[in-house]
Amino acid sequence: MNEIRNSALSFESVKVSMSQDRNGIILRLNVHPNDCPPELHTDWVGTRYMVAMVRLNDQDEPETRENQKHIERMIASAGLLCRNEDFWAYLTDVGAEFVTSENDAADSIRKSCGIRSRSEFRDNSEARDQFEKLREGFKEWKK
Repeated sequence: MNEIRNSALSFESVKVSMSQDRNGIILRLNVHPNDCPPELHTDWVGTRYMVAMVRLNDQDEPETRENQKHIERMIASAGLLCRNEDFWAYLTDVGAEFVTSENDAADSIRKSCGIRSRSEFRDNSEARDQFEKLREGFKEWKK
């Protein structure tokens, strides 16, 4: 990963347009001449790049999309639930194994959602849906 970071060209740009042809998506970016790395001028047309883009707000700070915020809250919620002894009792009642610790609860969530780590919620919508069902079931159980 350090090799990629050390080789990276970094510049600010503005999305101008997007279109599609038979080869894929064509993304046009407007780069201010002062921000354009000289290497970009000398690389051949057709040169391949790995691209990472971060959306900026008006204060030039990274902007997190609402969906990403929701997923991050879900990941945090899973961690908090694992520390909740009532949640342990719920998992035991619904037939997950006998849950007596934070680790047992975390294992049960991972097994129920089909993931190896809570961070997989970021890319796995099915796991997120399964966790939502689990969390809603717990809310109902508490009533």
